Amino acid sequence: MVSFVVSPMKLVSLGVMLIGTILSVSSEELVGVWLGLELNLYGFLVIMNPDGHYSPEPCVKYFVVQSTGSILMLVGFVTLMEQHVVSGLVMSTAGTVLKSGVFPLHSWVPSIIKNSSWLASGLMLTWQKVAPLVFLSMILPSKGLWVVIVSMAGIGAVGGLNQNSVRVMSAYSSFVHTSWMLLGVTWSSVVFVGYFAVYSLSVGLFFYGCSSMNKMSMGSQLSSAASGMGLLMLMGMPPFLGFLAKVLVFLMSGSPVIVACIMGSVISLKFYIDFFYSMVMKSLVDKNKVEVKAIWSLVICMNIMGGALILVSFI
Repeated sequence: MVSFVVSPMKLVSLGVMLIGTILSVSSEELVGVWLGLELNLYGFLVIMNPDGHYSPEPCVKYFVVQSTGSILMLVGFVTLMEQHVVSGLVMSTAGTVLKSGVFPLHSWVPSIIKNSSWLASGLMLTWQKVAPLVFLSMILPSKGLWVVIVSMAGIGAVGGLNQNSVRVMSAYSSFVHTSWMLLGVTWSSVVFVGYFAVYSLSVGLFFYGCSSMNKMSMGSQLSSAASGMGLLMLMGMPPFLGFLAKVLVFLMSGSPVIVACIMGSVISLKFYIDFFYSMVMKSLVDKNKVEVKAIWSLVICMNIMGGALILVSFI
């Protein structure tokens, strides 16, 4: 089992990262948005390699990418203040697209995720997307947003096929889920928050299980259940919460773009199922079958109860 040592530096960095995102999302001024993103970046850079045990390469790459995006956004904001609307919007959009890692400036995400720690990879695929995606949905025209959504669904589904790395597979999987989140945030912030919460929980459980196991086999039944539940939630299989999150977006969306999101999810099932059978199902063949059945029964019951609570909250 992996042991986590929490140091004051990690706590302070985590706090700065959280405050930065909240400031960026809640700010009504462009300067506040930019400042929040910068605080988030500086806090996250420490979390990527707090003890110097990991390779500095992904940290440096992430800093270069995010700094470039920040410069583009700042130049765009200044240009907007000077009443040059078109040029300002182009620069701001380009910077936001680069920072959020969406089409067409998405190619840096898999390479950085592949060489990062499990914690940094999980945060990069979840919390780090919140502020850029929310701001992108506000400044990008509807037609441009539809192009991004369709492209992300297709790239994520096709790119994840035949991937051997779990982290790279998760990066391409995040592209598909990003298309769902972008579609959700354009129609309802509540749906976006709900989908993001379910997706974050799924990634957290999946990465926790993967980080707690040996590369060749599952280390414990708890790790097996966590990774299996996270994977099934990412797949969007009923009765798990991932399926309910997609249903909510489907019901709220009135755009034909939802077809691209559905097709992307269907295609991505291929590499989800391959991983599920190759790594998760192997762990179920052991001496403690009674314990395994009990854990998986609890997992399914928790998802059903969680889905019922979400449905009740929307009624």
